[in-house]
Amino acid sequence: MTAVNEANAPADVFFVHPTTLSDKTVWNAPFDAADDMVELEPSVLTGQLSVFNGCCRLFAPHYRQASLPGLEDRQASGLAYSDVARAFRHFIARESNGRPFIIASHSQGSGHAVELLQREIIGTPLQGRMVAAYLIGGYVPRAFADIGVPVCDNPRQTGCVLSYNASKGGRLARMVIEGKEYWWQGKWRQQGDPEAICVDPLTWRADGSGTSAANKGSLPLPKAPFPQKAGPLASLTPRLTGAICRNQMLEVQLAPSAPKGFSDMLSMLAGSYHLNDYGLFYVNLRENATDRVAAWHAAYRNRD
Repeated sequence: MTAVNEANAPADVFFVHPTTLSDKTVWNAPFDAADDMVELEPSVLTGQLSVFNGCCRLFAPHYRQASLPGLEDRQASGLAYSDVARAFRHFIARESNGRPFIIASHSQGSGHAVELLQREIIGTPLQGRMVAAYLIGGYVPRAFADIGVPVCDNPRQTGCVLSYNASKGGRLARMVIEGKEYWWQGKWRQQGDPEAICVDPLTWRADGSGTSAANKGSLPLPKAPFPQKAGPLASLTPRLTGAICRNQMLEVQLAPSAPKGFSDMLSMLAGSYHLNDYGLFYVNLRENATDRVAAWHAAYRNRD
């Protein structure tokens, strides 16, 4: 796999990163936080954002993210979102130049992206330029379909939203979608009736399932020492696991013989593969982003 020449990339991606703040004694990261306090390169830029470097110019704003305790505070979360929103407006005004774009995110970033779609994109001319929204690793309500953004249900559908949360199944891993507050249609709400979106990343069908034979390559969790510059990825493992949407979660099952590097304390203790939501389906995500961008351009030419 090679990265696209960004000068010729057919689309952009605006990526909202997950929580990386190591200090739990503050509500938000300072704007000038040192790299060792909010380390983005290893797990985020390498393991997640690089999914999109086959199709897109990469935009990943550094924002005053909420700490894990801060995520429970609306002011802390609101401060983090305000940075994301300003960065997006700057991206649209100064960088995008009318090009199609993908919205992508993970974890805390997906919560902010849920709000961003509603405040800045849905119902505006920007909606027609949105290739798709990959809001992975968080609670994303199916109610998006009610306000004009359908849930993605085939691999080349555009203008849609998708999400999933990888786990072994069981109650503990459901912590990522249960009991969450979320911003919806002008106010904060406690999670209620809307179920969480689950789109299977092997078939790209809503509430779908795919076998391990369809998994083209999984990326292990990045490990130290981390490179200072861009470089080759770790070796990919094909056919690592299948996936099935069940009860709003994406259930996966890694064989006991699976290579090392795909499990961590969260997966062992809680059954959640949250930290490697992107990596488990790395190649499928990468190819799908490219396919959706191509589909958007084909549809745009037909409109002309």
